[in-house]
Amino acid sequence: MSDKIGRFKNAHLRFTPPGLMRHVAVRRIAASDLDFPGVEFKIASSEAEMAAAFELLKESYVRRGIAREGQMRLQIISLLPTTTTFIAKSGDEVIGTISLIEDSDLGLPMEKVHPAEAVAIRKLFRSVAEVGALAVRPDYRRSGLSIMLYNMLYRWARQWRRVDDLLIAVHPSAQFFYKNILLFEVIGPPQRYEDLQGAASLPLRLDILGAQLRFYRVYRDRIVDTKCRRDFYSFFCGPTDRFNFSDHPHYAESQRSSGPLKDVDVLRLFNRFSLSAETIQEREARVLHRHFPDVSFMAEGTV
Repeated sequence: MSDKIGRFKNAHLRFTPPGLMRHVAVRRIAASDLDFPGVEFKIASSEAEMAAAFELLKESYVRRGIAREGQMRLQIISLLPTTTTFIAKSGDEVIGTISLIEDSDLGLPMEKVHPAEAVAIRKLFRSVAEVGALAVRPDYRRSGLSIMLYNMLYRWARQWRRVDDLLIAVHPSAQFFYKNILLFEVIGPPQRYEDLQGAASLPLRLDILGAQLRFYRVYRDRIVDTKCRRDFYSFFCGPTDRFNFSDHPHYAESQRSSGPLKDVDVLRLFNRFSLSAETIQEREARVLHRHFPDVSFMAEGTV
């Protein structure tokens, strides 16, 4: 088994001028129905929603060839209050997900393969978070759903979490979209995730405050929502009522100490995905117990 994203996918984009890429991307987004009637964009706030988001992510990894059936386990870092999972729901079904993982005692997921880059940003004494766990149901690909999920994450990170730097680790073939469209910058060489069948990974960074000004300069008057004549800058930085952040207990506050999941939700997720003292690290258990004191399983060996 190996990553189905080929080494040379999108190689031609290396020679495509950024301005041309932006022009094409804006036209494609404008051709999408960004209203997504019947779809709710919200923060996952229950065991069922978190489980559905994780199942969608697992299916995405297996389909891509970087994980085998039954190989992936629910990550403890996904349950911490410092991680926010966003979902797109059509009825009761989760059709897309993405996560904002803020720096914590467990660090950032990308540090497994890009430790030097993460440490270098952290040393700047800036608030750091990682974008991760993006998955979209196959029939919603190329529909604009991914850009809506990222829009929600970006707004939460900038307006409510006061994040200074967004980090992301992507397949090198995706770098052109993140660099030329979303204005990230490459901060290190490509590496490989040995735990994910050697999947290639490239680290990128977005300075959120600086990005807002650059978005204004680059995308002002570039219309992406033809119904209300909204440009790409306003799409990301202007007021909107499209996203539902209200399920988060600290929605109205700038900082938080607890997340939307309750102790009972975490216990049920542990049982659902067969997590136990044998399958998680002692460090993960200590951090988890600090935020969820009723989740006590170290003595028994199981939840």
